[in-house]
Amino acid sequence: MGNLFGAVVFGWTTSAVSPAIDMWDGWVGIKVMTGSGNRSGLVYGVGAALCVAVAVGMGVRLIPQAKVGDVDPVSAVVALAALAVAFLSARQSARALRSAHPVAMEVAARLATEVQRREGQARTQLLGGQGRTIDVDFDFRSALAHDARHAEPVGRLNDVVAYYRALHPQRLVITGAPGAGKTVLALELALGLLTDREPGDAVPVRVSAAAWDTERPLRGWLIEHLVEAYLLTRSSAEALLDGGLILPVVDGLDEMDADQTPGYASRAARAVQALNAYQHGRDVAPLVLTCRSGQYQALREVRVWAHDAARVEIRAVDSAKAAQFIRSRVTDVTRWRPVLDTITDHPGAVLAVGLSTPWRLTLATTVYEQREPETGSYLRDPVALTRLSANSPELVRDHLLEHFIPAAVAAHMVAAELSEQCYPDHLVHQWLRVLASYLEHNARIGRTLGGVPLSGTDLVLHQLWPLAGVNRVRITVLAAFALIWLIATPILLVQVGIGFSVRQVVGAGSPMIGVVYMAYASWSELWPAPALINISKLRTRRGRRQFAGHLAGGLGFGLVIGLGLGPVIGLVSGLVFGLANGFMLGLTAGLVIGLTAGFVFGFVEGLADDRTAASWDPREIVKFDLAGGLVIGLVFGLVIGLVFAARLVFVPGLVFAVVVVVAFGLTFGLRFGLAGTRYVALLFCIRRPFTTRPLPWRLGQFLNWCYQAGLIRQAGIGYQFRHRELQHYLAHSPPQPAPSTR
Repeated sequence: MGNLFGAVVFGWTTSAVSPAIDMWDGWVGIKVMTGSGNRSGLVYGVGAALCVAVAVGMGVRLIPQAKVGDVDPVSAVVALAALAVAFLSARQSARALRSAHPVAMEVAARLATEVQRREGQARTQLLGGQGRTIDVDFDFRSALAHDARHAEPVGRLNDVVAYYRALHPQRLVITGAPGAGKTVLALELALGLLTDREPGDAVPVRVSAAAWDTERPLRGWLIEHLVEAYLLTRSSAEALLDGGLILPVVDGLDEMDADQTPGYASRAARAVQALNAYQHGRDVAPLVLTCRSGQYQALREVRVWAHDAARVEIRAVDSAKAAQFIRSRVTDVTRWRPVLDTITDHPGAVLAVGLSTPWRLTLATTVYEQREPETGSYLRDPVALTRLSANSPELVRDHLLEHFIPAAVAAHMVAAELSEQCYPDHLVHQWLRVLASYLEHNARIGRTLGGVPLSGTDLVLHQLWPLAGVNRVRITVLAAFALIWLIATPILLVQVGIGFSVRQVVGAGSPMIGVVYMAYASWSELWPAPALINISKLRTRRGRRQFAGHLAGGLGFGLVIGLGLGPVIGLVSGLVFGLANGFMLGLTAGLVIGLTAGFVFGFVEGLADDRTAASWDPREIVKFDLAGGLVIGLVFGLVIGLVFAARLVFVPGLVFAVVVVVAFGLTFGLRFGLAGTRYVALLFCIRRPFTTRPLPWRLGQFLNWCYQAGLIRQAGIGYQFRHRELQHYLAHSPPQPAPSTR
């Protein structure tokens, strides 16, 4: 009876862990992360006390009637220990939840520092690694109605902060031609506002419009961005928005639709309408929006535009400013004399038009300043640009884009350290072409998965897995589950023998219910959220206190779940083992399930990163999610192993217990770290022979290298191509042949 009793406990434990996970996720999302604070802490404590009272009452009534051998001593010890934990956890959980609301002003100050650091880096990269900008001019374009007041007719980049501050309300729409410098102007505004920021001023936070699912409210999207990109707690993000401490800078409205003339039903139109309704209290909330002039004009034609805003349009760079920019960027100005003379003498000609944006000028100076590594001689003569003037500005663009990757790779290899990984330019072109094609395909057809639009601009590592095929990647994850148990099952069967007794069927079958459920959940959950764990929190007294509070709260929650599941399990088991044995079986199984799950999730919440991510990059998100998942999984596996050691289940030997710990640990780890697991599955699926368009095994390292080389830029928790023109060109360019080895 004892062995069967233990086998059932073990089976119930493993099969109920994953539903407990889902229950915890929902509870935390509603209670802890919404800022319900003191009230939920009180409810938590009262609920724990009631469950303890019920457990004590039932125990007093039933245990004296039990015969010798009916009560498992280990279960009794666990139950008595759980009583003590309940009182501590009820007290600590309320305390932890009360302290979960940092002061919004302090959070805003920390966020401002981090935004300033990130956007400063983004600005430097967009300017080609230099700090020199073109002081572009812009003109105010009046709307049919609902303009912001006090908009000056003309402005320029160096005075954009003063221009914005004069607006009432402070809503600005920045438009211009492709490559005109809309994002740079928005960055200059954001950095200028941060430089002069006073306590209580809103923090400008740039978000990619293409990542916005307009079916979701704007406020929810902004909260999600703050949580994911800057690692704020949800309650902190809500407090910042509610306090008017966030200035949304919505970048790239034109990237929301594949159609160059978005209509009334387009995503861009819905986004503008949502922005028009965005308010802080009774007032119109400030915001900044960037969009290409053509797409914004198309929206105006269907009577959709940003209300209570000043729309400005960036002018083309005139010949004088273009010449000044070239002189400031090149080493030998005499080489560029034919180009300078052409754009000065013929300001309306093809070459001047082709080089009339900051982006094209940056391309030109990058391409034609490339030098031979050994001799230092220039590889290209700028005179070639003047020969293109008989054609079209588009030919100038394509010519520069064709040579941009080799030039950028060569420049980075010169600046990089000798120990740094380097990639041949033909492979860089090939791999970036695969990624660009994927993004362009998403944008062109408006591809969605599980109701979530797949980005046409952002390369987020843990969201990139559909690139290799939705079903292929998920099948690979299932294959990992199967491989674990194909290895573990024969070892376990050798240890216990094969048979069909009740003990063996229940002991082996019940755990498999949990394994199958986890495999199913890993298949059905399309967009798992990565867990961001910060171990360094344990180095500070405050961090340890918060960790202890969350851990106690998790144990209390686990106790509530365990004592709630116990009677249910006991009622079912009582039909087989009798009321007394059924009660003890249910109580033991419920407590093992609840306390284990509570411990793990208290651990996760206690180490959840609630700071701005000064040292985080997109690669660390998947790395820590996978590592955290494996650690948590091994904790579950260890608990199950301890169940064996405590003789709740038959103990055939040490090998059996070790295999159980490892197998269940890996199974739980794959499920807990599902975002990282999917990324690893993607890496397998993008290698030959699984695809004809392979990507590098260390994809994250490659993208970070491209970021350092100036080919892509970091945007929040992901990457974007340096410019949309580069992405479009790569997606439609032919494969680049490998250099000859002869």
